[in-house]
Amino acid sequence: MNIWKRASVALKDGTSLIAADDLLKAAVVKATNHDEYCIDPENALFIYRHVRATPASLKPLISAISSRVTRTRSWVVALKGMMLMHGFFLSKTTAAESIGRLPFDLSAFGREGNSRTSSRSGGFNLFVRAYFAFLDRRSILFHDGNRHRYDEESSVMIRLVIIRKMQVIIDSLVRIKPIGESVRIPVINEAMENVISEILEIYGWICRRIAEVLPNVNSKTGKRQADVALKIVAKSMTQGEELVKYFVFCRDLGVANAQEIPNFVRIPVDDVIHLHEIVWTDKEEEQGGEEETDEGENGEERAKCVEEGEEEMERELIPVIDDLIKLDDDEAKENEEDDEPPTAPPVVDVPDLISL
Repeated sequence: MNIWKRASVALKDGTSLIAADDLLKAAVVKATNHDEYCIDPENALFIYRHVRATPASLKPLISAISSRVTRTRSWVVALKGMMLMHGFFLSKTTAAESIGRLPFDLSAFGREGNSRTSSRSGGFNLFVRAYFAFLDRRSILFHDGNRHRYDEESSVMIRLVIIRKMQVIIDSLVRIKPIGESVRIPVINEAMENVISEILEIYGWICRRIAEVLPNVNSKTGKRQADVALKIVAKSMTQGEELVKYFVFCRDLGVANAQEIPNFVRIPVDDVIHLHEIVWTDKEEEQGGEEETDEGENGEERAKCVEEGEEEMERELIPVIDDLIKLDDDEAKENEEDDEPPTAPPVVDVPDLISL
């Protein structure tokens, strides 16, 4: 970095440091400085340790980060601010589960303003927007106020929907791609290491949960569950291949924790056939049921309570499923509206993947 740029960075951050009225705000400024070649892990660790020791300090910290990234036009400050937020999740800070939707919006970062500046930093602005799209979606999904959570007492449908939403998170992660030589910049490289760490953790979780839930999807759970399970299986089969290509892309760019490509799992073909059979069997039974008489009224009465309970559960899940559909629709719109696509990752041969 030349001397004039260093002076400009020092001046901008110096003004913010003077305005900071406590140690935590000063630490936020230092951790989100304007220097793309300087990473400040000490202040970030200081912030994380402080929040773990004093969870109540998270709210004013989030406010300070939000104020910092909202007012800036610097992609470096915006990215470092999101990385600081992301660190709360990566470090398993329990208090971070209360954040929910991020208190700032960087979905249009860099789209307005000086055209010369925007064109010069267009690739970085795109990177910031992609990182924000992922982080906001992740924060919402992991919010502790969510009504439906994944546990042993959750219904099959709730668990399937949550798995599908986690797959959407993976999709948002693989859209975070540096352009050209920008990955050589330290702050971009560190951001990519965060992305790889997140992919490994979330995709591993998805694989374990798919193996856990699929055996519970049967003719008794119904066609709707089988439909959602089929969607998850189909996505898993394509997503594993996409992740292999993404890891090769990151490895070639020198991202440290992407140098070894994991053996991403493949869903056994027998499970796919089983789900198809459930769906088609239920369709045939529905058609046959229309031709049957009203025999077996006593049996229907005995099953009435069970059916009413299932109907009530389905009604409760409608908003959850609608939200899932909205996530998929939003994802499709993001792909259509983004007029600055990054360079595509190199095409590679997909290696054999292990089965569950």
